[in-house]
Amino acid sequence: MRREGSVITKKKRLQVKSQKNKLIAEQPNRMLVRQLNATLNRKLKSIQHHLTAQQADLQQYLMKTLQDVIHPPKEVPQDVVYKQLNVLFITPCNDRASSSISILVEQSLRHLVKSIYEIKAIQPVGPYLERSKTDLVLVLGGEEGEILPEESMEALRTSTVKKALWLTDLSGVKHSEAFISIFDYVFTQKAKNIPTYGRMSNARCYEVPFPPNPNVYYPQSVLKQDESDVYIIGDAQPGSSLVDLANHALLSGKVVRVEGEGWERFGSFIPVHAQEDRAALYNGSKMVIQDNSSVRSVLEVAACGTFQLNSILTNRNLDTDVFQSYNSQEELTQKFDFYWNRVDQRRLAASRAMAYVKYNHSYLQSSLQLLDRIFR
Repeated sequence: MRREGSVITKKKRLQVKSQKNKLIAEQPNRMLVRQLNATLNRKLKSIQHHLTAQQADLQQYLMKTLQDVIHPPKEVPQDVVYKQLNVLFITPCNDRASSSISILVEQSLRHLVKSIYEIKAIQPVGPYLERSKTDLVLVLGGEEGEILPEESMEALRTSTVKKALWLTDLSGVKHSEAFISIFDYVFTQKAKNIPTYGRMSNARCYEVPFPPNPNVYYPQSVLKQDESDVYIIGDAQPGSSLVDLANHALLSGKVVRVEGEGWERFGSFIPVHAQEDRAALYNGSKMVIQDNSSVRSVLEVAACGTFQLNSILTNRNLDTDVFQSYNSQEELTQKFDFYWNRVDQRRLAASRAMAYVKYNHSYLQSSLQLLDRIFR
């Protein structure tokens, strides 16, 4: 029995040993399999990442193609070199107010374009368009309405040359739809006129006011008769900030000039008439207050070195914060009282505004702005 048990035990040992040897023999194979699996997983992840990236790129390409079909990309126009442009400049004949402006505009354009040829509105336009390579026709429009004869209007109407009209329309819209519709671009002195011109034509309309004439609007001494304490520009509408100020004790005993409608009931104020010299009146005033005025008026006051307070609406069209503004009757009276009693602060603010106009609103810069609107 002992011998038989010994034999069984020996068999078991041999079996265990055999299994161990088998496990030892299989271990390298399992390690090899794990290494192969790890290698395959890395490669599969790399392939999966590559396929995902390709799929994303394909989706973006398909979306862009679809967008291009629905909304074709606009052609980017080539930059126009202004020094290669030939400009035909048409000016009014008997408009005295426009004569000095036309000279300043022509002088500025000569610095910007290749050539500029000026003719008076009474001269026929057709022959000049036929015998010269004109890139732009610029018409300076007067306050009196149409300035071109029918023959010239017809020649411009049928011409493919770019046509622009720069209006002197401070007193409102005076030109007819037949005249305005000739032009591709209309430039006005007052933003409030733009909707009217838009209804009259398909022209692109912009506010580009004429800068102050440096030969007219500058700091100067004036006669006693042109002096005043306060110069108010704007209509006397009931409940407005200007009317509230007019009734305020702050103006008591002061010499006040008023320009606008509705001031008749303020008998102590001095009305300003159309023919009066604005440059002298601006220089003669200690403070100018404006409400809903034109940008041109603001720039002219500043060019004279006179302090001004403007409504937020007036200053809105000026891309600067150098002009003092008010947004309510209370703010107007507070700022009026503050600056009236601080002469040095008034002079400092006026000097900053005058420097801004000098360096940012010259005829050269406005002419460049006009060309940018047309060709950019």
